Amino acid sequence: MAEPSELPEIDLDVADVKRIALTTDPRGETMISFEMASGQVMNLVFSPETFAKLEALMAKANEAQAQASPIQ
Repeated sequence: MAEPSELPEIDLDVADVKRIALTTDPRGETMISFEMASGQVMNLVFSPETFAKLEALMAKANEAQAQASPIQ
């Protein structure tokens, strides 16, 4: 069987975000919408499982940041 080809990375410059919205639909999918100051909208759609993984990763990152930069 042939090896799958590598997918290219996608770099998006997110600058000057005007609004961020998080919504969940009845199927359990979660969408994070970023509206840029230019009017461009970027939507990220997550399955329930993938969003749970994202939440867990963000919690770990927040904990690591808090330990590295404690409030003084």
